[in-house]
Amino acid sequence: MKQFNDQLANLWQDYAALVSLVAGLLGVVLLISFAIWAKRSGKPLRPIALSFSMNLALLLNAEGMWVIATEQLRLPKVFAVLVFAVFEICFLTATSLAAEQYRNTTVYGPDGKIETPGHPGPMLWIAALIAAVSGIIVASNAVTGTEKLLRLAVPCVIFLMWWAALTAAGQRVRRGRFAYSPRRLAERWGWLIPDDDPDLARMASERQVRRMVVNHHRVSSARWPKSWWRNRLLKDARTAGEPVVDDVIGQLARIQRVMDLLIPADARPAAPVVAAPVTAVLPAPAEEPVTAPVRTAPPVQFVPPSQAVEDAPVRPTVAKLAALVNSTAETATLGERLAAAVTPEEMLGMPAPARAAERAGSDRAEVPASGPVAAAPVPAPRRADEDTVPGAVPAVLGSIPAVAAPRPFLATTPVPQATATNGTGANGNGTNGNGANGTNGTGTNGGGNLPSWAATPTGAQRAVNIVGSPWWRLAVERLSRLVAAEITADNLSEMTYTRVAELVRSLAPRVPDLGEGVVRSFVNDYVREMNGEPGDAAYPWRDLLPEPVTAPVGSPAWMAAIEELRAALIEEMESSDVTDPRELAVLLAPSVPRLDDETIREFVNDYLSALGGQPTGGDQPWQHLLPRPQGGRGPSDEEIVEQFGAQLHEHLRTTGKLTRYRVTAVTGVKSPARADRIKAIIEDQAAETTPA
Repeated sequence: MKQFNDQLANLWQDYAALVSLVAGLLGVVLLISFAIWAKRSGKPLRPIALSFSMNLALLLNAEGMWVIATEQLRLPKVFAVLVFAVFEICFLTATSLAAEQYRNTTVYGPDGKIETPGHPGPMLWIAALIAAVSGIIVASNAVTGTEKLLRLAVPCVIFLMWWAALTAAGQRVRRGRFAYSPRRLAERWGWLIPDDDPDLARMASERQVRRMVVNHHRVSSARWPKSWWRNRLLKDARTAGEPVVDDVIGQLARIQRVMDLLIPADARPAAPVVAAPVTAVLPAPAEEPVTAPVRTAPPVQFVPPSQAVEDAPVRPTVAKLAALVNSTAETATLGERLAAAVTPEEMLGMPAPARAAERAGSDRAEVPASGPVAAAPVPAPRRADEDTVPGAVPAVLGSIPAVAAPRPFLATTPVPQATATNGTGANGNGTNGNGANGTNGTGTNGGGNLPSWAATPTGAQRAVNIVGSPWWRLAVERLSRLVAAEITADNLSEMTYTRVAELVRSLAPRVPDLGEGVVRSFVNDYVREMNGEPGDAAYPWRDLLPEPVTAPVGSPAWMAAIEELRAALIEEMESSDVTDPRELAVLLAPSVPRLDDETIREFVNDYLSALGGQPTGGDQPWQHLLPRPQGGRGPSDEEIVEQFGAQLHEHLRTTGKLTRYRVTAVTGVKSPARADRIKAIIEDQAAETTPA
């Protein structure tokens, strides 16, 4: 054996150059042969090159295992042959099973492209574990640091190259993402501008609104250091514009409404009871009639009201917000402080009812009354019905109150108000309630400790439930943002009835003010608009619906749109005299919203070129929809009628008319005279077969 090794060494020393040259030439010949084979067969060389490189790397890793088995473990050579390549065999088996699982779970389209990438399953992690363990074992026997890194990197590179080649056409996108990532934090703090929303001014205003709301709550809760947060809020109040102030006040009012709804009824602070200034009241039990002499009030005289100056609509300003921040008087709750700062009337830009009541009270003339009861501001009960004269104005003891005019933008249906200690007495419910006097149905001491927006009647239903109201629009805009995050152009084809129902059930709890029915209508309109299907919106949210999504080239939806374009083009050519391709493309664009303008122009140009007998590009997907060109002598009229007569007769029977353009589009004849002859033949045949 030693002599044989010496002979091989001498042979290599003598013929090393020649052997290297022959091996190099053989490699070049093989490379050229593979290139010719790949060009003729149309198959890429990438799988072969990847397999060759993977085998070389596996040989290097197996050699390390052989050294460990024979030198470190001192196993017999027969047993070492069976053991040294066990990791490589297991690795090849795991990668083969993972690739098969990936191909089985991948969904391909009609054009052969991947629509939904698959997943290799658990065998992917098993292959990665085998590669990592074998690399660590082989690297542990290396002598130098460089060799350790090389031994460790070889199986990792093999695994990564195999995974990259397998998923080169696409990988499944994971929907789960980190809620707090460096990029998300940078966008929130204004350090980065996101790709989908490059409006820097809008983002800055949103951050300012959020900062002002947070600082307002810090100042209200007296968080230390209070002066620091007050100065921060004042700084933002000085630089904020009117839209930002409106958003801040709206958010604060909404927060307070939620807080008031969450506070239990028994935990709410009770309003202090204030006694009414009564100078003299006739003591009369409710069960017994009044026997004291009663003076009749003089008849009511009409006093023309004075010209009142209309108050300008109140708008929240920066000065009001600054005054709110600088106020040092500590209120009992945040709701009282917020209610004192702004009311819904100021938010809507309309006069407050209190001012209207003051104007009405100052303009009306109070009727004087004589007698001991005239000095009492508390109204006395009316006289019995049998004492009044039919047709006369009933007399009232006491003064006639000044009743506030009803607000034009609110319903006049009385709404039951929450009452406190003195909420139902003489000063409780007024003209809109159960008493005889009062102002606006709440009384002087009634209503409890409620903010101004809660004491204002809003009709029979909430404002957010009124279709078209600003609150309803805000809820719909929030719903549109949620739907836009769920439905994209990539998953539009997955929006089946079941998927839409699941989406509605998941979105309805996030917008409880709208209800599940409104959410379902919006999602249906949203999907229909993205698919380019015409229809009327169920509610006034047309401006919140998206534009139609352009169908991918070659997809079934794209081919269906091409067929619709062909039918619309034939109908347009039959009903009008427009022959310019650009004008026809502009006219037909609204009928096929899922096709882009360039595709429409190319199809119209190819169709008109084929209709005129000119050659067109043969690599277009719509080649089978173009009119058939006629070459050479061409068939006779009888042959054309025999070949296309059934289609022309069916069109004539369906529509009741047959035009030259329809004959040209179906048969492909170029001559107008010949098309007229064929049209006349078809009409004569139809007239003969039609019963009299």
